[in-house]
Amino acid sequence: MAQNNSNIINNWSLVAFARQNGPKMFVGECTNAQTGDTFQSISFHDGSRQNTVMVNFSSNLGELSPREIAARKDSLQVVELRVDAETLARRKAEGRQLRSFILCSVGENTWQEVDLGL
Repeated sequence: MAQNNSNIINNWSLVAFARQNGPKMFVGECTNAQTGDTFQSISFHDGSRQNTVMVNFSSNLGELSPREIAARKDSLQVVELRVDAETLARRKAEGRQLRSFILCSVGENTWQEVDLGL
């Protein structure tokens, strides 16, 4: 389902995303190639690791352990973020994943229905 936020272009429940991109999910440490900083990330892949999809933790969510993710699976979602042209070109040149995905908490619905009498 697409979102109306200018940076979010799609979202899935964590379970739906895993079904579409998994079924294997791993949490592990990655290293930023430019800064050398390490950070936790998530990877989804089939058993052969042929089709790996990387997902980062939202800064608002923070890093979660595999046990915490499993316990909160029904209140987590994966969102796809818009990627600017410069970043997209750099990722293509480096042979990296083109799309950006973030794991975050499901937001509360702040939309209110308007009865138009229709």
